[in-house]
Amino acid sequence: MVDLLPIILWVLSSLWSAGVCMICVIRGKLLSGERRPDVDTVSWNVIYAQVCSVVFAAVPFMALILIQDDIGRAMMDFYERFLYAGAAASVILVIAAWAFMFVQAKRAERTQMERMLRRK
Repeated sequence: MVDLLPIILWVLSSLWSAGVCMICVIRGKLLSGERRPDVDTVSWNVIYAQVCSVVFAAVPFMALILIQDDIGRAMMDFYERFLYAGAAASVILVIAAWAFMFVQAKRAERTQMERMLRRK
């Protein structure tokens, strides 16, 4: 079971980051097809989830370093072979979440500006 711990942690962190991406896509109405939809600002909970995803992205690699002496040789070879690919996927997911949050924030800014202009 110890052999599978880093990959289980990596899958969970990837799912967490993908979840943050999906929340931003849904709340930012990126798939709505509208030119300028009304979008709410990025909530603090989503920002906290993004910070957690950055931390969670590092956890599998830290776990691998800490338990590498207890992992079997075949599984350690597997981890060494796919280490950079896993790290790249984690970084890409974190950057994608940042990008989706930025797009949602820009759309929310435009929505707030249009609301203020309509009010006057």
